Amino acid sequence: MTCKCYKSGSVQIFALRLKTQSTKYRIEKIFTTKAAEKQENIKKNRYKDIVPFDHTRVKLSFTTSKKDTDYINASFIKGVSGSRAYIATQGPLSHTLVDFLRMIWEYNIKVIIMSCREFEMGKKKCEVYWPQKQDDAFVCEAFTVHCDSEESKGDYLARTLRLTYRNCSRTLKQLHYFNWPDHGVPDTIPPILDMLHEMRCYQAHDDIPICIHCSAGCGRTGALCVIDYTWNLLRSQKLTSDFNIYNLVQDMRTQRPSVVQTKEQYLLVYRTIRELFQRYLQTLEPQNCHKEVSSYNDNKSI
Repeated sequence: MTCKCYKSGSVQIFALRLKTQSTKYRIEKIFTTKAAEKQENIKKNRYKDIVPFDHTRVKLSFTTSKKDTDYINASFIKGVSGSRAYIATQGPLSHTLVDFLRMIWEYNIKVIIMSCREFEMGKKKCEVYWPQKQDDAFVCEAFTVHCDSEESKGDYLARTLRLTYRNCSRTLKQLHYFNWPDHGVPDTIPPILDMLHEMRCYQAHDDIPICIHCSAGCGRTGALCVIDYTWNLLRSQKLTSDFNIYNLVQDMRTQRPSVVQTKEQYLLVYRTIRELFQRYLQTLEPQNCHKEVSSYNDNKSI
């Protein structure tokens, strides 16, 4: 395996191609968004230009009241095995909190990744869906959320949440990366990989989706999906010689609009995957060294 160098100019070209592609999707309506455009659903979208495609949108069948519908601004994104590995979604609004919790409950979510702050640049980016104090409870209609533990990991927090519906409770992990600016990138790469490693410690498989959200559910959310997808290719030894980050992002953009939203985020994905490859190669070096020593000793004994 080789880790190819990248040039800033090339990244800019690829980012421009992706932007052109997304514009084409939107103008030519290649992927329909009829559900998101329904009058009763428009108010459920945080941003009017980031809405789920009909063919990948998450549908809610679990209801808690007569007013519940099947719509939420969320999209399934396929993993390495082809299963619905990720739910990429916007940060919940005040009037979509119950829909968010319905989705978590219906799809039996075990891990939530949150990559934004509640407020950014003086604007509300995500409603809090857990209690601010550990001894308190967050109540949203039929759901109650407790925070059983919270641990600082530097650039992110690891919370153990307990979601209760009626008399049934489930425990899930929330990893909250709070040091990633909107439309920007983190200062360092290792904490991103540390968080994704911890995420996979809690859930190694893609049998059920991992819920990843930021504010819009496309830029930071998409970057994390691309990085984790690539890491899974490495883990499962399915990384082929023609692997291409651009093609991967392009494919994910057919599942959720504007995945990896900015040029800076696209460059971050390149840099993080390069670091990922370097770490992987370092783990192979001791093995190769051991093989060379064994081979030398075998030849010596002949």
